[in-house]
Amino acid sequence: MASSDEAREKIYGILEVSLTHPDGGSWGQLVLPDAQRRAIAASDWIRGLAMSGSYERHEGEGPARDLDLRALMVDLCQPLGQLKLSYERVICMKKPRPGCSPFALDHRKGMTEKRIERTLEELKGLYRDFEDFDASEGRRRADHVACEMGFMRCLIERGRMASVLRPIDGHAAEESARCGLAQRDFFGNHLTGWLVDFAAGLQRNARSGYFETLGRFLAAWAPFERHYLGIPAEAGAVAPRGKRRRVSLAS
Repeated sequence: MASSDEAREKIYGILEVSLTHPDGGSWGQLVLPDAQRRAIAASDWIRGLAMSGSYERHEGEGPARDLDLRALMVDLCQPLGQLKLSYERVICMKKPRPGCSPFALDHRKGMTEKRIERTLEELKGLYRDFEDFDASEGRRRADHVACEMGFMRCLIERGRMASVLRPIDGHAAEESARCGLAQRDFFGNHLTGWLVDFAAGLQRNARSGYFETLGRFLAAWAPFERHYLGIPAEAGAVAPRGKRRRVSLAS
């Protein structure tokens, strides 16, 4: 890996695909040997970075040692039909399981139909501001977890490309800063408040297999990203599990 952002971009791409329905046609990129090696290299880079320091994580958030994609890559090496059955059993697109809905707004209290509709339109508008990102591809709603992961991937990719072009493009520095700010705002406002609850739901409802492994990874990913992006630890506190602890990520 050439940089932490390159590793983060790769991981968000993996999360995006693995949380998309297998019928979406993108799962093939998760099982190719070269793709799996790159995925493991990205998680190794991030895990090493996380374990070199310390940051606050909340009860329910996982340790840095769980930032390892090896087990997930093994879990994904099964027939596509079996993966589809697992996806539909755990995610349950037609009637999401309690605490395991892939839709962000299902995890918020007091959301009326009107508020849901307004928030979804606001999300779509945000996506349109970054026109290279297609929020509708194979997904039902703009707040689907795969869609939000894909948007983070898009922001990191655009920011990295802008950084490369800074010596020859006078507007590249502005675009790079814009993408960095958008990452912090989007993760802080749209992901950090529900991603850990969703990860816990995956582990609870799957119990084993790739979704349980994915849930453990997400539970460790949330506090790392919050720290990496400079988002206050309080942003991840979710009642009634607002208890925090500072830990060494080497543990």
